[in-house]
Amino acid sequence: MFLRTKVICPQCQSARCRRSRRHPVVESEGLKRRVWYRCLDCSYRFLSPESFDFGRRLVVSAPIAFLAIIAAIVLTFWLTRPESPSASRKAPLASSDPAIIKAAEAGDAKAQFKLGEALLQDPARSPETSEKAYHWLQLAAENGNTEAMILLGRMSRTGVGVLQNFGQAAKWIQTAAERGSPEGMLELGRLYREGIGVEKSPVMAYVWFNRASAAQNLDGVAEREVIARTLTPDDLKEAQRQSVAR
Repeated sequence: MFLRTKVICPQCQSARCRRSRRHPVVESEGLKRRVWYRCLDCSYRFLSPESFDFGRRLVVSAPIAFLAIIAAIVLTFWLTRPESPSASRKAPLASSDPAIIKAAEAGDAKAQFKLGEALLQDPARSPETSEKAYHWLQLAAENGNTEAMILLGRMSRTGVGVLQNFGQAAKWIQTAAERGSPEGMLELGRLYREGIGVEKSPVMAYVWFNRASAAQNLDGVAEREVIARTLTPDDLKEAQRQSVAR
C-alpha cells in the first residue's frame, strides 16, 4: 500500500511484529508520532520508525485532501461562472414596466390585470397603492378578465385594501364562475357554503364545487366530497341534477 513501511524487529530482525500498547514510562513530546511494537518471535518491545507513523497518517489524510481540492475547484468554477443572459437581465416589475402600463392604458384587459395584481403585491403598498390596484382590476374585470373578477371578489370579501362588501364579492365571483372560470366556480361554491353575499345553500355549494371539479380544479374535488357528506340522498340527487342545468 502507498507509503506503507515494513516493521522489522531491531533485536532479532524478524518481520513478525504487531502493534503494542504505549510504554507507560515514555512521555516524551517527540515520541507522540511513533508507535510501540512487540516482536512475536523474541517478545522484544520497540518503537517503530517515525516515518512509518507519518506514512500511515498521510495514507489516511490523502483522500480527504483530494476531496478538499475537488470541492475548491468546483466552488471556484461556480463563483466565477459567467451569468446567463436571462439572469443578467431581470425583467422589470409589472407595476413599473412601461410596456404593460402602456397596454393597460390602451384598454388591454390582461395588462390591466397584471398591473393591478403587481400593485397589490408591492411590499411597500399603501392605501393609495391599493386604490390604484383596485382601479386597474375593476377596469380589467369590466373588460371581461375573469382573474381580475376573482381577485376583486376576494378583496371585497376580506375587506383588505377596500371596504368589505359581500354583495360586491358575490357579484364578481359569480360573474367569473358563469363565464367558465374553474377558480370562480370554486369560490362561488364557498360563498354558498358559508352564505356570504348569497343565501346559504349546501345544495348550490355542491353544484359549483361539482362544476369546478369537472373543470379539473382539484380543490373543487376535495370541497365537493366534504359538502356531499352533509347532504341527504334527495339533496345530493337534486344537486347533481342542477349541476348539469344551465
